[in-house]
Amino acid sequence: MEERTLYGFNVSQDVINLQTKYSLFNRVANILFGVAFDEGFDRDLMTRSIDKLFERHDCLRITFVKQKGGIKQYFDSERHIGKIPFKEFSTRSAFERFLGKFRKTMVNVYKGKTLEVVFVKDALGKDNVVCKISHFVADTYAIGLLVSDLVAVYNALKNGEPMPQEPGKFEDVLKKDLASRGNEEAMAKDHEFFDTYYTKTNPEHPMYCGIHGDNSDRWLKYKRKGMFSLPYLFVKCDTVGYKYIIPSAVTANAAKWCEENNIPMSSFFYACTAIAASVINGKAPRQLPLELMNCRGTLSEKRCGGTKVQALSIYTTVDYQKSFAENMAAIYENQSNLYRHTKLTYLDVEQIQHKFWNYSMVSQLTNFCYSFIPMSAPKGVTMQVYSNGKGALVCYMGLMWNVDTGEIEAVYDIQSKMVTPQAMNDFQNLLIHTVETVLARPDIPLEELF
Repeated sequence: MEERTLYGFNVSQDVINLQTKYSLFNRVANILFGVAFDEGFDRDLMTRSIDKLFERHDCLRITFVKQKGGIKQYFDSERHIGKIPFKEFSTRSAFERFLGKFRKTMVNVYKGKTLEVVFVKDALGKDNVVCKISHFVADTYAIGLLVSDLVAVYNALKNGEPMPQEPGKFEDVLKKDLASRGNEEAMAKDHEFFDTYYTKTNPEHPMYCGIHGDNSDRWLKYKRKGMFSLPYLFVKCDTVGYKYIIPSAVTANAAKWCEENNIPMSSFFYACTAIAASVINGKAPRQLPLELMNCRGTLSEKRCGGTKVQALSIYTTVDYQKSFAENMAAIYENQSNLYRHTKLTYLDVEQIQHKFWNYSMVSQLTNFCYSFIPMSAPKGVTMQVYSNGKGALVCYMGLMWNVDTGEIEAVYDIQSKMVTPQAMNDFQNLLIHTVETVLARPDIPLEELF
């Protein structure tokens, strides 16, 4: 019998568990995305490629078990995708109806399911690999890395070439994360902070917490257990997805500036997004307290996903008296210091995070969950992240940078009652304008530019 080592949740998985357990919508347990191939693909060969993904990425071989005292997880030595269904759609609306049904059922991680796949020919005649992945896995492991590896493995099998470099093990990341979480002083400080925040400092729940106010039975039950975490995620609202393209010419100029100034692309676009959100919110100084980064900057920097290159929380101040370059330097320093596995201890990080809550509900477009996902997809291969339809975040923004074509696909999942389509379009135009403006005059005070 195979010997199994059981692990608890890391920080990211804890947050997802909170969302799925205490929000109304279990759909946040899944992330739905697709990879489209203009020239099509061989379905048998793609099935073999996906099996290779299970072999190469141990995060796809996780099984969760409920035990007294919490949920544990273990890694199977092998797993296979099995037979993948094929569906063909003649209209876009028929495809969207399928997606609506597909997203409703959770991937059953307690039966060893982390990924479900359907081969689809859409109304445009394109062949798609449509995937539903467990958020427990995807939130701790870069989707962009999985997609890049899938394309690379498929091409290697198709052309009879050697397999690409294997990624690192998520199990190693998990061990390190759990060692950091063992800090009892940090956990006690977390409990003390939220107890004070909800029972003494802030008698009324923040505005975006929907039905889950202080008198919510679910929230009170959670509090009585002594567990406190991310309450603003409790939002009752439908979400709608938006997709925009940041042209390769804009991205190329950004990449050049980042290379000259030794700044990761993720940090650059994060700072530009903070400035754009500040401008659209009447130049409010405090922006984007939450950031989830799936990679540091490029695929070549880190082949292994996981929270050691992901879970950051940044309380960003936009200073209009300073130039973009000066703002960028300050934001990047904050980001660098907040990596859980570098300069600061877990307790340091927790204490910094506690400061965010007093300012976290400033304005509509202030609160982003922000991901920058570098991925490698050759010409004719595109990735699409689909809205889950009902979510727990005010705004999820994903920037998927195709390092082969240079384009960035900006995907937003927005609370529909809070942001109109026109407002979203205005914001995206402002973001591109911000990028172009600061690149043209990076040393001029922002107050002269905006």
